[in-house]
Amino acid sequence: MQDKGLSAIYTLLAVCLALPQLPATAVETVLLDQKGEPQQLIGEVVLEDSAGSLLLETDEGAFHTIMANMIRSRESDARPLERLDKDGMAERLLAEMGPGFQVYQSKHYVVVYNTTIKYATWCSSLLERLQRGFLAYWKKQGCEVEQPEHPLAVVIFGNKASYIQYAKKELGPAAGSAIGYYSLKTNRIAMYDLTGMQALRREDTRRGSSHDITAMLSEPEAAPLVATIVHEATHQIAFNCGMQTRFGANPVWLGEGLAMFHETPDLGSNRSWSGIGKVNYDRWDRYRNNANNDRVAPLRALIVSDERFRNPRMAVDAYAEAWAWTYFLITWHTDEYVAYMKHLAAKPVLSVDDKRTRLADFTKHFGRDFDALEDEFYRRMSRID
Repeated sequence: MQDKGLSAIYTLLAVCLALPQLPATAVETVLLDQKGEPQQLIGEVVLEDSAGSLLLETDEGAFHTIMANMIRSRESDARPLERLDKDGMAERLLAEMGPGFQVYQSKHYVVVYNTTIKYATWCSSLLERLQRGFLAYWKKQGCEVEQPEHPLAVVIFGNKASYIQYAKKELGPAAGSAIGYYSLKTNRIAMYDLTGMQALRREDTRRGSSHDITAMLSEPEAAPLVATIVHEATHQIAFNCGMQTRFGANPVWLGEGLAMFHETPDLGSNRSWSGIGKVNYDRWDRYRNNANNDRVAPLRALIVSDERFRNPRMAVDAYAEAWAWTYFLITWHTDEYVAYMKHLAAKPVLSVDDKRTRLADFTKHFGRDFDALEDEFYRRMSRID
C-alpha cells in the first residue's frame, strides 16, 4: 500500500537517478518551507542529489523528503546524530498527538494511546513476545539479526474515526480499509482498539481488564485483529533488526510473505499468539482453492512484479501465494532463503531493481530450474492438512 509520503520519497528517487549523487555528511540542521510555514529538521542525510534535494533521517527514525526548492537554510555538523531514547521518544510522540494521549513504555516499545492502559499493555506484551520470538527464530536459522538499537514507536487510537483521520495523511482513501499499518516513512505502527475497551470503560470502570481483553481476543472474530497487529509489527521488527532495509530493494511478495509467516493467531492460547511459522489457514485455504482450480500464477511472475498486489481484484490471491511460497522456502530451503534476504538487505536505500535483476537475485540463491522448484513446491504443499 503506497502512501503519499512514499510517493514523495520515490519522486526524490527519480531525481537522484537523473542527477549525480553526492556523499552524505553527518548531521544537518535544515530550515525548510512547509506549505508556507517554517519547519526545522535535524538529522542525517541518507541521500542527496547534486541539486540539493535530500532524504533525511531524523532522531526518531523517520524519513523526510526535502526538495531543494523547499530549503531556506541548512547547516552541517560533524557530530553524530543522537537517536531518541524511550523518554525522548515518549515526549516527542505526546507532543505530536496532543491532549488525551498517554504513554506506556515497555522494554523495547514506546506506546502512546488514548484507549485504556490495559489494552496498551496487552499490545506491548504481544509485541515484546513477538520481537523475542522473531530474533530467536531467525538467529537459529543463521540470519544476522540484532535487537533494534532504538525504541520502536506504536500509536493506538481509541476509535476508528480518530485512527482514520491520522492514517489518511499517509494512506489516503485506503485508510478506512486497514485496521492498522506500519509506516516505512515514520517507522511507527498505528492501529485502533477494536475491542471497544474505551466504550466499555465508560459504562463500567471495572471492565476493560486483562481478563476481558483475553476473553474478547479468544473469539474467532478476533483473528484478523491479532493477525494484523503481528503482521505490522513483523514489518517493523524486520526493518529495524538488520533483516530488511527500509526503502531498499524489497519485492512485495517477500516482505508480505515474511509478515504472514509470523502473523498466524492462536486463539486457543490465553495470549492470542504463541509462535512463528505455523500454517496460516486463512492464506492456505485461499491458496489451496486456487491451486485446485489451476489459478495459481507462475513463480516467475510473483518474483519479477508487484503489480498483482496493487490490483484490488488480484491482491488477495497474490497474498495467499506469497504466504505459500514463503512457507515453502523457509521450511525446506532455509539456508537459501536466509542468503537471499541477506543479499537484498545489502542493497542501498532507494534501490529499484528491474525484472531481470529481480530474477537474477532469486536464481542466484534458489537455482534456475523453476520447473523442478515448482514441482517440489506443489508436492510438499499438497501434503499440508
